[in-house]
Amino acid sequence: MNTEKSRAENSKKSLQKADFTGADLKEADLSSGVLVEACFKDADLSEADLCDADVSSASFEGARLHRILLHRCRGRNANFTRAILTQANLVEANLIGADFSHANLKESDIEGADLKNTQFKNANLSDTNMTGVFLSNADLSGADFTNADLIAADLTDTDLTGANFENSYMNHADLSGANLKQAKNLTSDQIETTFITRETLLPDTMPIEWISDTEYEFG
Repeated sequence: MNTEKSRAENSKKSLQKADFTGADLKEADLSSGVLVEACFKDADLSEADLCDADVSSASFEGARLHRILLHRCRGRNANFTRAILTQANLVEANLIGADFSHANLKESDIEGADLKNTQFKNANLSDTNMTGVFLSNADLSGADFTNADLIAADLTDTDLTGANFENSYMNHADLSGANLKQAKNLTSDQIETTFITRETLLPDTMPIEWISDTEYEFG
């Protein structure tokens, strides 16, 4: 019997500051739980249900979160550094200020999530659905967006230095004020499907001439 899992499930409404470091919580039902400032460092929450849970300021550093359900969860300033979130469901999650540096979110569904002021430095976001995400002021430097779907994503004032956009779909994404210097595999065709401003910084290999505040052409 998994006593750690039973304890977590039975007390899920009052797990503030609980310590589950390294715990086996696979398939745990923590939906609508209160996990504020809890520690799940290096824990295994594969296929766990945290829908509508409050994980604000909780730590999932290095945790295994494969196929975890974080649908509509609240997680301001949560720590997901180095976490494995492959095929995770983060749809409409509120994760403002969270840290996903070096995390692996490959094939995850992140549609409509609020990710303003987050850190995704060197994160794997390949093959993700990021339609309509809110990422303004996020640090996405070095992130991998290979085959990612960024339709209508809000990327205003983001740091995308060194990010990889190979085969990413960016139709109607807002790149106002974004820093795309040193971005990799970014094409003019991709940019032309987005919204940019004079403040948007493009790679030196993509010279641009502004005709008006809304019209431009590539050199």
